[in-house]
Amino acid sequence: MAAAAVAGLIPVLHSVAGDKSGYYIGRQLWFGLIALYGVVVYVVRMPWARIHEDFWCHGNITYPCLIECFEKNFSNPVTGIWYFFFFIFTTLFFLMEFFMAQIRHKQAKIKSMDLVVGAAEEGSMTGIQEHSLSSKENSILNFHQEKMLLLLYLLYFLLQVGAQCVFLFLLMFQHLPLVTQAVTNCSTYDCPGPYLCLIRATMEKRMSIYTLITLSLLIIIFCTGFFMYSIHHYLLKGISSFKFWMN
Repeated sequence: MAAAAVAGLIPVLHSVAGDKSGYYIGRQLWFGLIALYGVVVYVVRMPWARIHEDFWCHGNITYPCLIECFEKNFSNPVTGIWYFFFFIFTTLFFLMEFFMAQIRHKQAKIKSMDLVVGAAEEGSMTGIQEHSLSSKENSILNFHQEKMLLLLYLLYFLLQVGAQCVFLFLLMFQHLPLVTQAVTNCSTYDCPGPYLCLIRATMEKRMSIYTLITLSLLIIIFCTGFFMYSIHHYLLKGISSFKFWMN
């Protein structure tokens, strides 16, 4: 199922790569990050795919006690949380893409109608065609004029940063400690033990978590950079230009 989801990203990425209408800054970059995120999650889950087989306990331990010790050590979900935050990342992006596309389509339609009516009043068929072509070329969203679009754009980055910060916290303080020590002691109510349990291939599992930590930090840096750029370019420069013309 995970392989099918990753394979489904390939035609989407191919179609976006052929679409040159970047009607807001960073559109193709975020599509690329979605594909990268999906591939990374699919790859790093492999060392965890058979975690129940990598968990062993020394001594004369029964199979029910082995399962109980495993459930005690891995009481928090691991790969399920990874998929969940990948779902959040893609959902937030496609929600923003949906709203941006709807607003862009509406603005382009209104602008095209106004230009066609103006050209029709002049009685020029060539003017109608030229105005139609120019309306398609100028259908880029203008955040200088549309402040609500800018707020939506900034809100997207804040939500992405918040989600990735939570994901980063879970990776560092819940998932990474699970494989920091290869050997642990297990003792439960039904299985007093104590049993000396170990996890195989801890280095590969730690590297998978380090990879996700790096990806999460990368997304946080990109979101913060786009947020600061948008504040500076669309708000601060707009306010400075407004003061200049007022003076």
